Amino acid sequence: MIDNGGNRELGLTIEIAAAAMAGALGIGLVVVGQKHKLVLARRESVAKLSKKSPPQVFRAQESESYEHDVGTVWALIRPAESATLLGDARRAFTVPGTPTGVGEQQCFIAGDGSVSIVEVVAEESERWSTTRVVTPSEVDIRATFQLEPTATGCLLQVGVALEGRISSERLSTYEESWRGHARRYLARVTQILDLQHGQ
Repeated sequence: MIDNGGNRELGLTIEIAAAAMAGALGIGLVVVGQKHKLVLARRESVAKLSKKSPPQVFRAQESESYEHDVGTVWALIRPAESATLLGDARRAFTVPGTPTGVGEQQCFIAGDGSVSIVEVVAEESERWSTTRVVTPSEVDIRATFQLEPTATGCLLQVGVALEGRISSERLSTYEESWRGHARRYLARVTQILDLQHGQ
């Protein structure tokens, strides 16, 4: 998941199919350019923070039940392109050349032009997926999506695990931002499913 609360350093995230080659090349140039500009500033920031703050560990989870089967919900939330429907991404796609499933990288472009990339690090199709933020991030951020069948449909649980040197104040701000984003995401899943299935 991408952190859509405006904090570029803690970029947070959702998930298939490739974009046109011309578009992909343009995005690749943006990613490389942005990464080059930020790398020195990040190194200085991390060095200063490492001297002042002990490592922090943060975990959070939100969930929602849907009157749809696991396969239907998975088909909506799994593709990278769905981030434009379910989140704040202006554009989203699977990075060309990366595999489907584990190792797949997904690129998200926000309305302000900022770019973030996540990688699928573990997955069981139609049941759960774990991603990690590749860039931009100065801490380890992993997101999980888990689906469980219920008597009336399924339960979707979204979670985040963050580990790194970060101030308590920034961590508190991050938690508030992440929980708000997660609740909006789960509500949007309901809206899109209802529109798709005429409810």
